[in-house]
Amino acid sequence: MYLIGNALKNIVRNKGRYLLIGAVLSVMLASVTVSAMIHFTTQALIDDYSDRFGASVTFTPDLRKLITLMQPDENGHYHDPEITTEQYIAFSKSDAVKSTLFQGSRATYCDTLTGLDQGGEENYYKTYPSGFPDGFIETDPHSETTRRQAPNTVVLGYSDVSMMEDFALGQRALDEGSFFASPGECMVSRDFADLNGLRLGDSFDLRDVNHTETAPLHLTVCGIYLDITTARQGLAWAVNNRRNEILVSFTTLEEHSMEGLNLSATYYLKNPDLASEFESYVRENGLNEVYNVNVDAESYNQIVKPVEGLKNISAVFLAVILLVGCVILILLSMLGIRERKYEIGVLRAMGMPKRKVAFGLICESACVLMLCLCIGLVVGSLIAQPVSNTIMARQDVPVSERPQPNYGEGVIMSTGSADETSSANKPALQEVKIVLTPESIVFLFVVSLALGLLTNIFGIFYITRYEPMKILSERS
Repeated sequence: MYLIGNALKNIVRNKGRYLLIGAVLSVMLASVTVSAMIHFTTQALIDDYSDRFGASVTFTPDLRKLITLMQPDENGHYHDPEITTEQYIAFSKSDAVKSTLFQGSRATYCDTLTGLDQGGEENYYKTYPSGFPDGFIETDPHSETTRRQAPNTVVLGYSDVSMMEDFALGQRALDEGSFFASPGECMVSRDFADLNGLRLGDSFDLRDVNHTETAPLHLTVCGIYLDITTARQGLAWAVNNRRNEILVSFTTLEEHSMEGLNLSATYYLKNPDLASEFESYVRENGLNEVYNVNVDAESYNQIVKPVEGLKNISAVFLAVILLVGCVILILLSMLGIRERKYEIGVLRAMGMPKRKVAFGLICESACVLMLCLCIGLVVGSLIAQPVSNTIMARQDVPVSERPQPNYGEGVIMSTGSADETSSANKPALQEVKIVLTPESIVFLFVVSLALGLLTNIFGIFYITRYEPMKILSERS
């Protein structure tokens, strides 16, 4: 208790020096608080955004490459090279891919159901080697043909309900029941349900018209949706009427059969910087060079880049503050020990052990440090948000004006505005809500301990290096 009481008295006796040290410590700890709060908040925001989103990737054919590398058919038409179901699945296994959204479809027929716009003229149609049904193109009548059942429904499977853009755009809305959740559940339009007398819980079987050997797909109605979408262009056939679309989960199609499934995929990279790695991977796994790899880096950067910039600036600011502050503290510590050299020598001559003298110095610093830590926490917490807002405002440059990195000849970066991209519903951040996280508090205590050690290390070294009589003999 004597050492602690004496430490408090020494703080009062040397109040001028400790006021100066306290001011430096308070400024440093307030700055560390601001930097730590910004750093850990922005890191959590980046991690959360990366977990929920990513840089989306799609494949689109390059017209020039298509004409140069592909041969037209007998009718002079060019066709995009096929990306097989196996390739789509293989592409999703790249280490650069965070997640994949799959959409699959089947043209199907059910003899117990009637599709809207279904008439008698298209109950069957003929297909030619080119793949076009009779009635769409003129073909040599002597060509080999196949008679096939015309579809009256189309099954669409989604790996995530967020992919159903018609619901987000207000062209479709759930009228009864719920969205599909389990394999085998489906949603049908209100018009289709009323035409066929379908109710929630009813079941039916659908057959793939292009792969008749595939087992029937058994579905149960879990939801009925309202539909104001327009029909596809073409003949007034049931397959072109979008109200005949039956919506299911992609798992339903996947568990049924991947044979003959029309599949498309959107890949989300962990980071846009991995675009070149992903492009190399898909080329190695069979993606035709006709296709460009389109990376929507803008929508990702629109959120992440400003936050990363804020995080980097806070880290630099922290490093500068610690460097300058440590130099000042070292100088003040050296001056303080020189001034108190005689006091330390007297205590040592009276028989006080080195460890007790060192403990007294540590107690003095600890008291000052705790007071400065409280001041730094309060001041830092108050100014962290304004500082963050100022930094964000200074670097708030429209995405279209930011230079886009070059990821290689086969990789195309999205250049449209955010409203034109698939991530249009992710607005740019205007403000980051800065909070005092547990990580920030732990970091601040670690820095405080380091600063406390720094302010005492020279004094402790001094009293352990010299004998008391030598200290007293050097008094001037």
